[in-house]
Amino acid sequence: MSSSSKRHIGGKEFCLVALIAAWLLSQAVATVPEAAPTAQAVMWLGTQSSMVEQTALRGRIAFVSERNGNPEIYLMEANGSNVRRLTRNNARDDSPVWSPNGQQIAFVSERDRNRELYLMNANGGALMRLTRNSARDEWPTWSPNGELIAFVSDRDGVPQIYTIRATGGGLRRLTQTETPETQPAWSPDGKQIAFVSERDGNPEIYIMNADGSDVRRLTDDPAVDRSPRWSPDGKRLLFVSERDSARLQIFSMTSSGEDIKLIAATDAEGLRNFDPTWSPDGAWIAFTTDRDGNLEIYAVRADGSGLRNLTRSRADDYSPSWAIAAALAPSGRPTATPTPLGGGRQIGMRWRAP
Repeated sequence: MSSSSKRHIGGKEFCLVALIAAWLLSQAVATVPEAAPTAQAVMWLGTQSSMVEQTALRGRIAFVSERNGNPEIYLMEANGSNVRRLTRNNARDDSPVWSPNGQQIAFVSERDRNRELYLMNANGGALMRLTRNSARDEWPTWSPNGELIAFVSDRDGVPQIYTIRATGGGLRRLTQTETPETQPAWSPDGKQIAFVSERDGNPEIYIMNADGSDVRRLTDDPAVDRSPRWSPDGKRLLFVSERDSARLQIFSMTSSGEDIKLIAATDAEGLRNFDPTWSPDGAWIAFTTDRDGNLEIYAVRADGSGLRNLTRSRADDYSPSWAIAAALAPSGRPTATPTPLGGGRQIGMRWRAP
């Protein structure tokens, strides 16, 4: 046998041995027990001072942006990617809020020269006007079963909290005071509504049954407390306050008003953190801040760590609403099937308490 033939055979033998060794190694690795998945990744936070571990940001966030010169509603993945525009008109669109099944968004628009409530599908289609009144209708929040929307209107003089069916009609007034009652937030079990009231002379967080009964005060501080937001498990509430400084900051408390904790602090006087919204699993909080000189949407863990900028835009981005768990894998029919705008039926009839 020639020397060249021997070298050729030797090369084949070497390759065969290498393949067998690689296979044996893979089998050995496969027998090592896997650690429980943590869904964590390390990423650089740009303006932050260090690298931090972050659990995955899942879901979708609807928000308001002025990047095209006018306040419109946009959609992005929870990590800030895949930004797309949902509304297109010359008037102001704001205050987006996801439906419980994640298939619709309630929002406020001035496209008819007045602040009214509208619904649209999650892709921006099937627009439906929900209220028709010369007064201001705003601050929508869905009931957990998707049948009702609570909102604020000054149609009877002073801003009060009302409910309306998500399909239109059935207007009902919940609060009956001579002072502003605003910013309702429905509890996950559907039994209670948190809101802001000035009935005791200062904006504070209150809670009431979903029918307007049994009103209880949760906060009592000389500073303004506002923007209550229930955690997905219903155990805690986020709120915004200046109570510990001249800065607008985000706090959390139990549903009974106890164990108040600072969640998102600002590092300079005069800066603001506001518009908080929970992630579907309660692990994260998205909010609006002006710490970068303009309004941006940030996310932070519920314990206050892992701060990151989601929008990174030169224009103002604000009013985030995180799609709740059902929106991550939508199934079934929408709770309320919207009628296209101009369907010929007046909705939002005026209702007064006896």
